[in-house]
Amino acid sequence: MIYIEQPPFLPWLGFCEALIGCSTVALYDTVQYTERGWQNRNRIKTSAGPAWVTVPVVRRHGQLLRETRIAEGFNPAHLVKTLRLAYARTPYLDEALQAIVPPLSAGHRWLVDLNLDLVTHLAVALGAQTSLCLTSDLPPTDHADKTERLAHICAHTGETELWAGSGTRQYLDTAAFATHGITVAWNEFASRHPRYTQAWPRQGFQPGLSVIDAASAVGWAGLSAMLRTTFTAYRPHTPQGAAR
Repeated sequence: MIYIEQPPFLPWLGFCEALIGCSTVALYDTVQYTERGWQNRNRIKTSAGPAWVTVPVVRRHGQLLRETRIAEGFNPAHLVKTLRLAYARTPYLDEALQAIVPPLSAGHRWLVDLNLDLVTHLAVALGAQTSLCLTSDLPPTDHADKTERLAHICAHTGETELWAGSGTRQYLDTAAFATHGITVAWNEFASRHPRYTQAWPRQGFQPGLSVIDAASAVGWAGLSAMLRTTFTAYRPHTPQGAAR
């Protein structure tokens, strides 16, 4: 089973579940960069409520994600300081940062390189066995149709089932996928989002935050176990991260 998503920055738990449950995760870096997306920012929980942490990028019209450069003003130390301040009272903050600080501090010049490094570290921390790939490393396609492009990615990774977010229902043509021998499974993660003891509990539980939120609360082993439980409950007969 394959999950295809534009390479995210400090992703949410839905992406992390895919790292655990899917045999392939393809990072879709051959599409246009969009402002106010999830590729260079994500949300954390602070004393004032949810807030954005952002990697500034150099913007030019029509650039692809793989062509997006990190701006000179990016200050990883300041970002890490922000994370430490937000999660200072959580029990596993130092452990969580062990998987996040090295990629942030590696001096990456390109956004995709940073996000791939982050995702790779997250996969290791979670004990995920998935195979990661960039779509820019696959044979190119001239298909303009979104469904056909995704089917092309599935075909070149040898996968026959697509793990799809509910937001893609608007444009995914399951009948067209079937003509390629590909089935679509809707993951519906937002409605299954696990709960845990967050920082700043008086604010109430806030779903959909960056993985740093859960990792600092329960640790990497605890988060891995939690996501494996949610995945198994939803897909009891799917081997987690099984090799093809």
